[in-house]
Amino acid sequence: MLTTAPVAVRRCLEEDQIRRLEARLVRDHDLVPPSLVHEWVESARARFARATVREFVPLLVERAVRARAKDFPRGLSDLSATGVSGWARNTAHRLLAERLPRRWSHTAGVARRAEQVARVLRVEEQDLLVAAACLHDIGYAAELVGTGLHSLDGAEYLLRAGVARRLCALVAHHSGAAAVAEVLRLGDRLAVFEDESGRLRDALWYCDMTTSPDGQPIMVNDRLSEIRERRGPDDPVVRALAINVDERLAAVRRTHRLLRRTTE
Repeated sequence: MLTTAPVAVRRCLEEDQIRRLEARLVRDHDLVPPSLVHEWVESARARFARATVREFVPLLVERAVRARAKDFPRGLSDLSATGVSGWARNTAHRLLAERLPRRWSHTAGVARRAEQVARVLRVEEQDLLVAAACLHDIGYAAELVGTGLHSLDGAEYLLRAGVARRLCALVAHHSGAAAVAEVLRLGDRLAVFEDESGRLRDALWYCDMTTSPDGQPIMVNDRLSEIRERRGPDDPVVRALAINVDERLAAVRRTHRLLRRTTE
């Protein structure tokens, strides 16, 4: 079919095959950060850019990516049973699992991603990343809702519980919450928590922005699209994207570059 179709049609068909292949590879290799899967797909595809017979390109790309995924180092899953992350996981499960099961699925997925991404951080920050990933959305729990800004409500709850202020701040500011606070006129209240910059914050944003609402790995652009579609144009989170979408994408890119180094 591809060889007899016009060139433009063949290109569109191949592009569709590659994108569907990438989505399947992301699902099949959920221990590999999605941005790496995407890069491996594009790298393998470029190797066959001059191939005259195109029918086998998706198959060759698939084989190349699966070979790299097989050698990808496993996440630091032992962290989940140690340090503050163990308490954080139990707390998030208690607050979310029964009444907000989809939110819990997302949270568990973000925590799994954090275990994979933690390798880009200093050892003393790895458990903190997993803990922040577990706790980042607890502010959606009904008993914690106060301001309506879930990141702030979660952080204030943690502060009252005596949790270290740095962890509270990571939750407070995750995934560009400052822009949402600006939309909701809660900036002054959020500013009580310091918004740190650097690898740890970037890594948390990466984990959240590459995990779907159901906890599955997802590319960041697809995540942004589903946020807009699910929430609608008037939602404060969507309105905030006009302020900070570039900041979110930059954090994802920086973490991706660090992850790439771990595979070289």
